[in-house]
Amino acid sequence: MAYIVERPRGDGQFTYQVKWRGGARSGKGESEKFGDRPSAETFKKLAYAHSQQWPHGWVKGQGFVEQPAAPGDMPFQTWAERYIDRLAGIDDRPREDYRRERRLHFPSSSTPSRPQQRPRVAYG
Repeated sequence: MAYIVERPRGDGQFTYQVKWRGGARSGKGESEKFGDRPSAETFKKLAYAHSQQWPHGWVKGQGFVEQPAAPGDMPFQTWAERYIDRLAGIDDRPREDYRRERRLHFPSSSTPSRPQQRPRVAYG
């Protein structure tokens, strides 16, 4: 169970330390320090949400750190279009079907996120 400990600093301010046992009562004691109580409360809730484990992507002492881009990394939509273009031994119809499926399930920012409405047909 995570809890917050207020630690006085030499300048009269406080450091807020979130402490918890990693995963179980017998788990290793873990802690993270914060300069303000709201940040410590937020992290405490994150520790609860992650079953008393470090939140995925959190780096101790730094917080959530964005991973550097790998060389040759590209958005999924770009990669998928290149993959479909390079498929060998298929006709145009299946290739267009694959593109349609990519657009429907993985829309890009320029593609509408909702499918277009079918026109209504009057029967009489």
